[in-house]
Amino acid sequence: MKTLTFAQRLRAGRDQELTFKRDCARVTLAAFVAILAGCGDAVSDSDIQFVTAAMPAQFEAFRMYGAVPFRDGSPGLSAHAPARLQQACEAVIRSAKGSFRESVVLDSESAEYFELDVSRTADGWTVTTDSLAAPSGNSVGLRTQFTNCLTAIKDKLRAQPDAVQ
Repeated sequence: MKTLTFAQRLRAGRDQELTFKRDCARVTLAAFVAILAGCGDAVSDSDIQFVTAAMPAQFEAFRMYGAVPFRDGSPGLSAHAPARLQQACEAVIRSAKGSFRESVVLDSESAEYFELDVSRTADGWTVTTDSLAAPSGNSVGLRTQFTNCLTAIKDKLRAQPDAVQ
């Protein structure tokens, strides 16, 4: 058995500690990548068909995302209260004057929101999501919010006919 000096023992301990830290970092990174992959593009085929069938012809792109509620500074609202995200929607709309963006934020009692990107391509529509608010597992909620978003944008356009023409 070989006797180690104090410096050799100290160095050996550090090497083991670095190896342990490196191994922990690798495991943590692998777990993080796996979690992100699980939260990735999780839109079911039936939801994609529903979304693409409902897209108006004049829309070039459509996006659903979470938005922080507007706080107007009223005394009843606490600036430090936890903010629940609301469903926000944005569409790029083609008109005779060119393309423009129209967006709405839905008032909702539900704390649930969805993130969805819909883009027109040469082959039709591409529907994706790459966020932590992916619609997997809640088709009813996604379809309801999607329909509410489309209706709100269409209503806003009807109220402002000059914007479309």
